[in-house]
Amino acid sequence: MKSSHHSSNLGILSILAAIALPLVASAATTVPTPKKTVAPHLSDALSDAAGEISVLVDINEYGFVTDANIESSTNAHLNEATIAAIHQWTFAPAQEDGVAIPSKAIQPFYFNQGSIVLDTKKAPEDTHPIVKNSVKPDLTDDLKNITGEVVLQASLDADGQVNEISVKSSTHGELEATASEALQKWSFKPAIKSGEAVASKIIIPFRFNGDGKSHDAVVAAAKTPVDKAPIALRQPTPELPREIRKERGEAKLAITVDSHGYVADVDVLESTNDALSTAAREAALQWKFKPAIKDGVAVASKVIQPFSFNGGILTADLPVDSMPTVKRSRAPELPKALAKVQGFVKVRLSLDAQGNVLSASCTKSSHDELIAPTVEAAQSWSFKPAIRDGENVPSSVIVPFVFNERS
Repeated sequence: MKSSHHSSNLGILSILAAIALPLVASAATTVPTPKKTVAPHLSDALSDAAGEISVLVDINEYGFVTDANIESSTNAHLNEATIAAIHQWTFAPAQEDGVAIPSKAIQPFYFNQGSIVLDTKKAPEDTHPIVKNSVKPDLTDDLKNITGEVVLQASLDADGQVNEISVKSSTHGELEATASEALQKWSFKPAIKSGEAVASKIIIPFRFNGDGKSHDAVVAAAKTPVDKAPIALRQPTPELPREIRKERGEAKLAITVDSHGYVADVDVLESTNDALSTAAREAALQWKFKPAIKDGVAVASKVIQPFSFNGGILTADLPVDSMPTVKRSRAPELPKALAKVQGFVKVRLSLDAQGNVLSASCTKSSHDELIAPTVEAAQSWSFKPAIRDGENVPSSVIVPFVFNERS
C-alpha cells in the first residue's frame, strides 16, 4: 500500500539516487545514517503481530525527520505506530562535498512475534535473526506487582549470541536490570547475508502484567486504614491518541499501592469519557509512591485520584470545582532546524491562586531539542485559576505542545 504525499515516480527516483550515490558520485557524497532510533510502541493486541513495513523518510540538512510516509506494508495495523516512532528519529544528514543537504531514505521495519529488526534485506535469500531460546525475567518479590514494559535492543554476534544490550524505553526503570539479565541468556538463529551468518541487532519488548496471587493479597491488604498516606514520587501523564486529544472529560481512579510503593491495581470509579479514563488508568499503572505507613511499617494502601481533561490540558490534583483555563498563551519559537519537525513536548506548569505560572518543566518529549523553546514559551502563559469551594486555589496542569501534526 502507499500513502505518500510525493508522486511515486519522484519518490522512487530520489531513493534510487540516494542508494546509488556511493557508486556514481564522488567520494565526498554520503547518505543519511540513523543517530537516534525509537522503536514502535505496540498495543497489547499487536504485541505478537508480524509484518514488513518500508517508510519513505524526508530528512532535512540538520538530520531531523520532516516527513514520513508508508511506502509499503504487509500489515496496516502496524503503520500508525511505525510512523509515530520514526518521526522521533534523528540522523547524521547526507552530505555533498562536505556540506549537509536534505535527503530521502527508505527505512525498513520487520516485526516478528514481538521482535523488531530495522536492518535491510538486500537479497530475497537474506534472513533476519530469529529467537531460538528465550528466558523469562526472574522478578524479586518487590517487583512482582508491576504492570509495565521494557524495550531492549540486543547486539548479536555471527553465532546468534547476545554481545551487548541497551534500553530503548521503559515504563519502570526498576525493571530494566532484570529484563536485561534475562535477555543476556537468550539465543538466536543469526542473521544471514549473502549466504553467511553475520552480526546483527534485534529489538525485544518485555511485558510485565503483575503476579496474580500477590496482586490479590495486596488488594485485600489495601483496605486497612493507615497512619501515613502514600506520597507520589513519579507520575507519568496519560498518552492520548490523536482522535481524543481535544476531548473533555473527568475520571476518578482507585489506585492500589503495594508496600514497596508500586501500583498493583487501578480501578475506574467514575468516568465521563471511557477513552480518557482508559488512558488515565494506563498512566497510573506506571506511577511510583513512597508507601503508606501503619505502626511504623510500610503497608499496602489505596489512593483515590481524580483526572480532569480539558481539550488536551490535564489536571491531576486534588478535586477542584473548576479546572484552570488558558487566559494568555504564546507559541514556542523554533529554530530553523526544527521548523518542519513533527514532534511533541509535555510541560507541567505549577500555578498560583491567581493563575500565574510559578514553574514549568518538561515531563516528556519526542526530541530533546524541542524542550528549551517550549518551556520558555510556556513560562509566559497565564490562566484563569482553579476554583475549589468558591475560592481560587493553586494547582498544576500538564499542557501538551504538538508540532506540525498532520492528519
